[in-house]
Amino acid sequence: MKTKHAVWVAFFLNLGYAIVEFIAGGIFGSSAVLADSVHDLGDAIAIGISAFLESISNREEDSHYTLGYKRFSLLGAMVTAVILMTGSVLVILENITKLFHPQPVNDEGILWLGIIAVSINVLASLVIRKGQTKNESILSLHFLEDTLGWVAVILMAIVLRFTDWYILDPLLSLAISIFILSKAIPRFWSTLKIFLDAVPEGVDIQ
Repeated sequence: MKTKHAVWVAFFLNLGYAIVEFIAGGIFGSSAVLADSVHDLGDAIAIGISAFLESISNREEDSHYTLGYKRFSLLGAMVTAVILMTGSVLVILENITKLFHPQPVNDEGILWLGIIAVSINVLASLVIRKGQTKNESILSLHFLEDTLGWVAVILMAIVLRFTDWYILDPLLSLAISIFILSKAIPRFWSTLKIFLDAVPEGVDIQ
């Protein structure tokens, strides 16, 4: 599969399923599923914007941008990081109270949603992995990472089928949100430093 096609396959799969997750998370009452929808939405935006801005960044310099368009490719990282950080913080604030007052969730619905999600991610990973480029390899790893997150959701749903440990849902939601923040904050900061023309780490100008 050509890299351009692989990128758009990844975009539509992430965007489509992020919407499904958001709706299902509300119906099933699962904060963990909602947190995962934030993750997938951020990934979809990152993939879509990067694909669009990458084409712009390859343009030659002109009278409007005398140094070229290279930094347009950085805008995607900035926008995505802000969206991910905002979404994750909102999810965390929402779930702090749920730690003290856990709510029942539809474990059967979550279980089937997780099984479908794992199937889609594995299929997408296998399709994209057939390519030979670095971008396709990165996208393949991305889908495998999403698969691991959904495996955790499936395990939670299985436990909830036999117990009433509903606190697992907000706990997993917080874990997913903190994981997203741990990735988004460094990405935002490193991109911001490039925009500010900061000296790269490890470079001594003295």
